[in-house]
Amino acid sequence: MNSNALAIPHSDARTRISRTVAHPKSKPNFRRRVEHLAFIRLLPCVACGKAAPSEAAHVRTGTDGGVGMKPGDRYAIPLCTACHAKQHRVGELTFWSALRIDPVNVALRLWTMSADVKAGERTVFRARQGINLAKAYS
Repeated sequence: MNSNALAIPHSDARTRISRTVAHPKSKPNFRRRVEHLAFIRLLPCVACGKAAPSEAAHVRTGTDGGVGMKPGDRYAIPLCTACHAKQHRVGELTFWSALRIDPVNVALRLWTMSADVKAGERTVFRARQGINLAKAYS
């Protein structure tokens, strides 16, 4: 057997792969979106219907928020100052149950149409009227 046949060719410096690792690009933060919050503030209050500007209230129950951690902006809904304060005072479950509004459903629908103020206003109106949003957009 020829010993030269088993020899592995030596690679020169020009074909070597650099050992330096490029720093990965920072990932976009999908939990925070300033533009969406600005859109939410342009909508009327989901609870009482008061005209904009509204506050962007984050729904905590049933979302990606944890203890001491604000939920992602996709779970923001428009509330006037008075309704937002009442929501905190009486608690989320009590507040939304009394209104018979599913805030997570409304928030996610607003997320999908972010920046379309007219569509957002229709969603808020339908939520306040008790219209089944799933049927309204089918």
